[in-house]
Amino acid sequence: MYQKNQMQQKNLKKHKKHTQFYQIKKKEGNMTEPIAMTIRHMKIEDYPLVYELWIRCTGFTMRDIDDCKDAIKTFLERNPNTCFVAEDDGGRIIGAILAGHDGRRSRIYHTAVDPDARGRGIGSILVGRVIETLRAIGLPKVAVGVPADNDAGNDFWERQGFAVRDDLVYRELPL
Repeated sequence: MYQKNQMQQKNLKKHKKHTQFYQIKKKEGNMTEPIAMTIRHMKIEDYPLVYELWIRCTGFTMRDIDDCKDAIKTFLERNPNTCFVAEDDGGRIIGAILAGHDGRRSRIYHTAVDPDARGRGIGSILVGRVIETLRAIGLPKVAVGVPADNDAGNDFWERQGFAVRDDLVYRELPL
């Protein structure tokens, strides 16, 4: 077990890149032009801008108890390597993803892309970055929950290769 954990940590360090730069297309009417985009780890200092992003996204669900600044701070402290933001070349946060794990199972909790920046592959890049990180840790799968009536969200996750599980019923107990 110890040897496996050492190997997982080594793989994570090998794959762990704090910042990656991408060239994506900027939509201007019918024309597109390349712009630079940076993917980096999310910090608690990003919270106000990420929260504003979440609010701008139709179909995005939040709960005060789970998504307040203190809750996100705790989440980021426990999952420092699996949460990312995408910034455009002006430093504006145009995408964010929160993912975490318990050492056995992993889950993507929030994924959002600015409505004006959609259709450029930003969401797919963020998901890919999380999947790469989770694989480096040695986790065998990742789950995501999407409201049943969020058609755009469910279409996105299907395009990413996530399958619907008909054998589970999601339940929770408020504490």
